[in-house]
Amino acid sequence: MTKHCCIIEAYDDGFFPHEFKGGKGDTFIVGVKTSDFRVLDIAVSRVIVDGGETYKRIVEMSRLLDGELIMLDGVTYAGFDVVDPFLLYSETGKPVVAVQLYPLNLERVRLALLKHFPDGEERFRVVRNYYESLIPVETAWRIIQVMAVGIDLDSVVEVLRHVCIYSPEPEPLRIADKIASSLSKLFIT
Repeated sequence: MTKHCCIIEAYDDGFFPHEFKGGKGDTFIVGVKTSDFRVLDIAVSRVIVDGGETYKRIVEMSRLLDGELIMLDGVTYAGFDVVDPFLLYSETGKPVVAVQLYPLNLERVRLALLKHFPDGEERFRVVRNYYESLIPVETAWRIIQVMAVGIDLDSVVEVLRHVCIYSPEPEPLRIADKIASSLSKLFIT
């Protein structure tokens, strides 16, 4: 990591109607490669909602984007697809910072996963490990929760201080969210 920041790959998913859950529709996963608030590159993948494809697509996009650090908006994408930050770090060799902006009701997540997915226990294991690894980090606006793999907490705080410029949401994640949501609203609904 450089003194100021690094080249960040941030990933988020797009909007989808509730009736798409359970593999009945698709949405977009977008990765943006940023440096000092400039978008250097964008990767887009279309995935089936709850289809279990998101992790694989993020790994593929990460190879294309070739950033220095991966930033995730939590660990659930495209419904209840889970992205394991430990596995992502292991497979890509890039540090991973997963950001949790809002509280998570772990029991509700567990019940939903067990009810709707044959592999619900495995999906919940990823969510629980993530949740139990969250560390509070203060931003200029409020405290957020983060999980970091392959990077020390001081470096995470430095990166967040640099990229949380308008709100507690890191700017690379905000950009990925806007692009994914716009694509989904244009092409899916």
